[in-house]
Amino acid sequence: MTRLAGSSTALLIATVVAGCSPAPVSPLPPSPTSTRTIGLTTRVPPYAGVPAVRDPLPVTAVSGSPCTTALTPGQVRQALGVETAGKVDRAESPGPTCLWENPVTGMITRGACATKHRHGLSAVYPSRSAGEGWMWREQRVAGFPAVATTSEQRSFCTVTIGLADDVAVEVSMAARDGDDVEGGDMCTLTGQTAELVVPTVRTRADR
Repeated sequence: MTRLAGSSTALLIATVVAGCSPAPVSPLPPSPTSTRTIGLTTRVPPYAGVPAVRDPLPVTAVSGSPCTTALTPGQVRQALGVETAGKVDRAESPGPTCLWENPVTGMITRGACATKHRHGLSAVYPSRSAGEGWMWREQRVAGFPAVATTSEQRSFCTVTIGLADDVAVEVSMAARDGDDVEGGDMCTLTGQTAELVVPTVRTRADR
């Protein structure tokens, strides 16, 4: 957790020392679970090689607004270096979505409960190929199967976590337009934030 806070703090310090006002943040790329479910609505997850979730959480774990259920104020500070209120993002389609933004660095965290199509992690399989310009990486987050996807690894990443075979939560992070994350791998930072989200939603399932 210290590494996560340190990365955000470094970005904050760099912006203040430069004395610059934040540049506009580019629109976040579309949610991977909403762009890859077209034509797949009759399939029953898990499919396409997705590992089954061994200890699934009920869909009630991600019910409600992620602005109040995905991250606590202290966790937002860990992720972005500052406590800031989340704003509902009505432009996203995978399910209830919230945006948190550091007003100084321009760093954005997005949390989405991908419950609309109920394809869980299967929505981001099979893997994207490097020839398509995508980075696609299987991993585990707090014991759950997950995939990190991005076409701009230095400035944006989405980690999709399968909480059940048909339930997923997405965590995305994006740097201000023109900025690169410290270390050059936004997916590492996003994975650390995802590790904060899973225990928080787990508590809603009384586990």
